[in-house]
Amino acid sequence: MELTHSLATLDAQLELLARHWGQWSEAELLALPGPGRWCKKEILGHLIDSAANNHRRFVLAQVAPAPLKLLAYDQDAWVRAAHYRNLPAADLLALWTSYNRLIRHLLAHIPAHLLATECFSLHNNPVTLGWVVADYVLHLEHHVRQILHE
Repeated sequence: MELTHSLATLDAQLELLARHWGQWSEAELLALPGPGRWCKKEILGHLIDSAANNHRRFVLAQVAPAPLKLLAYDQDAWVRAAHYRNLPAADLLALWTSYNRLIRHLLAHIPAHLLATECFSLHNNPVTLGWVVADYVLHLEHHVRQILHE
């Protein structure tokens, strides 16, 4: 996915969730779709955690010696530790939106030649910074769809 496409997709997802987030009651935002699954608030919290981890990756891929080894994190533990279920829904949306606007700004200013910077994926596969960016946006898009349709 080309950077301009990733930026456009990110913009669209931010607008899409902002348009729909207020339609759900607190009970709907807290409803668990199944055993071991996250509620809508927790999914959005997971996307905040993803933004935090990927923000670091996007910066390090530009400033640290290549290749950058992407570090995994325990997603369930992060969601549990943050207690996203207990935060006001509007605050969650505002934080997620603001963080992704910062990320969008950062991405829009990556020099084109740095998108080819070598990184190693979580499975130790060689990828580029451009791939990491596209993967982040696809992951975000997947979870926005999940929030909208569960």
